Amino acid sequence: MRAVDLTHAFDNGMPVFPGLPDPSFEHIAQVEQDGYAMTRYSMLNHVGTHVDAPAHQIAGGDTLDEIGLERLVTDAVRIDVSQRDPHGAIPLEELRGELERVRRGDIVLFYSNNARNYGTDAYWTGWSYPDPDASRALIERGVSAVGFDGPSADPVDSTTMDLHRIWLSAGRMILENVNNLDLLPDRAQIVVAPMKVARANGAPTRIFALLPD
Repeated sequence: MRAVDLTHAFDNGMPVFPGLPDPSFEHIAQVEQDGYAMTRYSMLNHVGTHVDAPAHQIAGGDTLDEIGLERLVTDAVRIDVSQRDPHGAIPLEELRGELERVRRGDIVLFYSNNARNYGTDAYWTGWSYPDPDASRALIERGVSAVGFDGPSADPVDSTTMDLHRIWLSAGRMILENVNNLDLLPDRAQIVVAPMKVARANGAPTRIFALLPD
């Protein structure tokens, strides 16, 4: 097997959702001067490649530490929407032909070829996501989570985050700012490894796929 990293690196100056504070990674000790290295991380838990748990928006929703590992180590189905123009909400009729590929427990990843725009203004509008009816159809298929090579399950100018609420109220997770979806086949084993923080409503996450060598 070979591993394909689906995670953007965390660093000073990394892109963050509009309106959120910038993370800081401060080296407070260095081997040359102190005999050891240590870095202070200061960031919100919903920046970079990360997972939203239901508790992110739903009172009483599952936190990440309550979600079983079998939902985080599973199969991913990649749906290629990279040729849509313009990007944005995907109606159910457009998605219907893909539904039979989706199995219970899958994580569905929407590939918009938007990771190439990471760090530019185009990133905030260059991805596609299922509309309310399409989201409910995927939930009915029993998916574990949905993910995007974009910043959100909703457009960045949304003030109500309605699509988030559809996914999270159904107990599903949302993976945001996923990288390298162009390297995946239509189906692959995936590992989603968020930080294990008690009562976390979300967390920065290392995501990788395992492909036959």
